[in-house]
Amino acid sequence: MTRLLNALFGRPEEINGRERCPTYLYRWTLFKTLCGSLYIHHFVGDDWSLDLHDHPKRFVSIGLWGQYRETTPSESRIYRAPWIRTFPATHIHRLSMVDGKTCWTLVAVLRPVRAWGFWHNGKFIGWREYVDSKTADDRKACP
Repeated sequence: MTRLLNALFGRPEEINGRERCPTYLYRWTLFKTLCGSLYIHHFVGDDWSLDLHDHPKRFVSIGLWGQYRETTPSESRIYRAPWIRTFPATHIHRLSMVDGKTCWTLVAVLRPVRAWGFWHNGKFIGWREYVDSKTADDRKACP
């Protein structure tokens, strides 16, 4: 699957907390418009930060294969493909893999509506400030 996606859409973006941790998410951009974008996500590990985060855009996630655990401020729950879920940009969460397996999703996002970032000790920290901070080093999920 990876070779086919690379051939069709080029090499994926690698998400890893500015290389603090091994890559946990590969993201292929299927298309982008002024109104939104469509991506294929391949989750291969847990979110790089132990702190929860939100997003700049409303999005829809379609589970294609696999499963993940989503932790929110109020619960931790496993989602198994197939699923269709929608989220406001303000949805606060963290994803982790179940039993070390991977997960594939198709994600549609609308245009940005807000700044986004991480939540540490109940306080919002914009993503750029967060990833440049000692807190990000202290709260990384990898050794």
